Amino acid sequence: MSVVFSRSDPMANAQISAEGEEHFFIPGPRPGMRLFLRRLGASSGASKRSVLYVHGATFPSALSIAYRFDGRSWRDALCDAGFNVWGLDFYGFGHSDRYPEMSQPADANPPLCLAADATEQLAAAVQFILDHEGEGALSLITHSWGSMPAGLFAAAHPTLVDRLVMFAPLACREGPRYVPRPTAPAWKIVTIQDQWKRFVEDVPEHEPPVLSREHFTAWAEAYLDSDAASRSRGLPAVMTPTGPLVEILRAWHGELAWEPSKVDAPVAIIRGGWDGLVTDDDARWLFDRLSRARERRDVKIARGTHLMHLEEMRGALWRESIAFLLGDEPDPASQYPTPASASSSKTKGETPMQDHHETKDLPGYNPGSPEVAKSPISMNELKELMASTFFTDEDVVYLRLSYDILKDQAEELVMVWRGIIALHHHLARYSEDVNTGEPDKDYGERVGKRFAQWVLDTARAKYDQEWLDYQYEIGLRHHRAKKNQTDNAHTAPHIAGRDLIAFSAATVSPMRPYLEKGGHSADVVNKMYDAWWKSMILQVTLWSQPYMIPGDF
Repeated sequence: MSVVFSRSDPMANAQISAEGEEHFFIPGPRPGMRLFLRRLGASSGASKRSVLYVHGATFPSALSIAYRFDGRSWRDALCDAGFNVWGLDFYGFGHSDRYPEMSQPADANPPLCLAADATEQLAAAVQFILDHEGEGALSLITHSWGSMPAGLFAAAHPTLVDRLVMFAPLACREGPRYVPRPTAPAWKIVTIQDQWKRFVEDVPEHEPPVLSREHFTAWAEAYLDSDAASRSRGLPAVMTPTGPLVEILRAWHGELAWEPSKVDAPVAIIRGGWDGLVTDDDARWLFDRLSRARERRDVKIARGTHLMHLEEMRGALWRESIAFLLGDEPDPASQYPTPASASSSKTKGETPMQDHHETKDLPGYNPGSPEVAKSPISMNELKELMASTFFTDEDVVYLRLSYDILKDQAEELVMVWRGIIALHHHLARYSEDVNTGEPDKDYGERVGKRFAQWVLDTARAKYDQEWLDYQYEIGLRHHRAKKNQTDNAHTAPHIAGRDLIAFSAATVSPMRPYLEKGGHSADVVNKMYDAWWKSMILQVTLWSQPYMIPGDF
């Protein structure tokens, strides 16, 4: 059977289709049956690597990684980060061929699309993708049950998997005794009401919804589109293989379809705080069982359920997955344990949060350069300082979530802060030319641009050695040790330590209205605001080092 290639979207849905998207129908492991793959290339045109999305138990790639809420999808974010993004539909889902058994009575056959079967399909897709891209390995993003075939594949083909993001993966639980092994008919029918009930069941009472009914209604129409016969049934519904659902139940009866200890690739577990299918105990079991993984991380995101990729906190999920997948530099959240998530082993990652607002050509902005002083405190001491401020993985998540909100407002925030400074002469005098008594405009312009960049750097939340050294450099540039040297200015030669520390309150206090512009709930805004406070206290503490008597810091 040959490969069929198309640039037209079989769904022709504005929430799914994208300019430049490619579609492939490739031979699968079953003779005469085709698998469907969708591809969207990296936005920059210069791809870093490829990533394949492995869907969960009830809906295909188009309804998950490729589906756009408010004009943007997880796939879009990955493409913007430099990935070629692929999505696979397993047999019986989306645009892949249906099992012949799905045209027979459900009770006539055992569950379809169990993990062992799906792993063979995944292997066919991976080999096609690697051949198409000319690459030797790719990364995988899985949702829910998708972790099972992906885990089997990663264990069997360790050289083909670069990094593995497991979003809401199922763990093994000790099941009840004397209960028959879970099974089911070959397929089942899933209605829109079934999906809605599942989507909202984990949101606590009296909490505002995390998925709007308007968003769900549009999504539901696309869901029905994934099965050509869905609207011909008495109650519109999608026919779905039951293998994935059966294996979830079997995992909760002590029979997980894959063995996590056989996986060597770096793994990130990312889950929602309200996910009733992936509890803290589940995540801890899986994290500990991934004993051979070269790197491990467990990230729990507040206000997220098992369907977080369709919910309010989806942006945080996108950011955390991309940060882990890029994996080029130390990731901050891996360097300290938190009460909210399982402890992480040493992890590498990078947050791809650079856009047209940022440039490495800002005068005087030179983190990582030889001119930047090395911080006198170690990374271990930074960890202790973070613990003192009660700064956790969750704060990293909310800082990163604030990036997209603040990136278009950074300059405006700088104007607000400068307005506060202008109201108080004891602060304004630090930017005045000592010879003329007038504001040094060139100095002010350079510092202002670096101040706006500082907003983005704080929201990036990348706490590595380069960041630590630059905090010390910032402190030195406020102190007589280096004040004015960076800009060859003639302003006050020293900023009083009391003003440096006190102004941190004036920096964070006005930020709430700007954070609210992201359209998030009050609870999410509060968490972003709290994270900014903690980060500000952490940074101003580091800036104060040059003001301390040696040995006292």
